[in-house]
Amino acid sequence: MNNKQIKDLYSIEAVQDLDHEAAATISGGSLDLSDLKGGKGKRLDNIAKARPSLGKFDKKASWYEVTGKRDWIVYTGKNFTGASRTLKAGTKGNFFSPFNNSIESAKPA
Repeated sequence: MNNKQIKDLYSIEAVQDLDHEAAATISGGSLDLSDLKGGKGKRLDNIAKARPSLGKFDKKASWYEVTGKRDWIVYTGKNFTGASRTLKAGTKGNFFSPFNNSIESAKPA
């Protein structure tokens, strides 16, 4: 690395922390899930890419929020199988049967 590169690196004066909404806008959006209606309870936030399994959060989601400009599809089975529902960008709400406590995978639409 030459001296010019080092100078440019150190000339950065401020690093700004982004809140969740700003980060989601920059990244294209994300999916947030909660195990209780209304978004209360344990959460799995900032899902930004396809997840063939939600791991410890499988079959626990009762609420969702889609941030950014990208729709998401959730599935009742692992590996994007089973019943599916499209969650529109910029929306949030509670899951109802057959999706409440049944989501196992999710991916951007």
